[in-house]
This record gives sequence, structure tokens and C-alpha cells, in this order.
Amino acid sequence: MDRLNRNAIIISAIILILLVLSMVWHRIDMTPRIWQLNDALKQDPMLAAYPYEFRALLFLNGIVTLTSPHASEMPLEPFLVQIDPTLAGKAADDPAMRAASDRFRAHEMQAIQVMLAEPDVESVIWALDRAWYQKQGIKLGRP
Repeated sequence: MDRLNRNAIIISAIILILLVLSMVWHRIDMTPRIWQLNDALKQDPMLAAYPYEFRALLFLNGIVTLTSPHASEMPLEPFLVQIDPTLAGKAADDPAMRAASDRFRAHEMQAIQVMLAEPDVESVIWALDRAWYQKQGIKLGRP
């Protein structure tokens, strides 16, 4: 091996080691932003106590897409009955159903507040959590 190749290999190895060390040193900066947003949701005590786990799916240009079991294509009642079986058979205007709906809305608002507290988040949009319904065995219509 000639001197030039040996020096090039040594310098390349030193640069590689420095690069790896700098990545380890700044490990927190390497965490994807979506993971950081999901951690913020998990750390909120109000959201942690609720049976549904709100999750961030996408973060793009300051807009976070959060999962929700409620959207325009799916009424809220099947979700509420699933997390609280005592609501089964009750009408939508029943006081217990209204109270459960209000609790859900309060948790949705809390999820929005947690996201908007992040400095780079400007807006929140919702996406129906089809995976949650699938896990619960509840059939949904086609998207």
C-alpha cells in the first residue's frame, strides 16, 4: 500500500469516527419530529388517562395530522359504546351519552392544545383512525 492510500484511509477513518461521535453527542436531534410529537401526547396526564390514544400520523409544513375515532364519515356513538359498554342501547341525547361525548371532545381539545404548544406546530387536522376500528372488530364503510 503506498503512502497516499494509507493516509487517505487513516483520514477517512478519523472523519468517520468524528461523524459517529457527533451523532451520538446530538442523539436527541436525530429523533424524528413525529416521534417527539407522539411523546408529547403520551406525556400529557389528561390524555394518558383516556382509553383512546391520540397519535400524530404526519407532520408537514407546520400541520399535524392526529388520529381520532370520530370524523365526518363515522358517528361518535359506536366509539363511546366500545370504550364504555354501559352506554350500549342509549340514545344520542341521553345524559350519559352526552356526558361521554363531552369528555371525548374535551380530550380532543386537549390533544389540540398539546400540539399547538409545540413551537413549530401551526395547525391540527384530524384523520379517522381506521386501524382502531379494525382492532375492535367494528366494520367501516369504504373511504
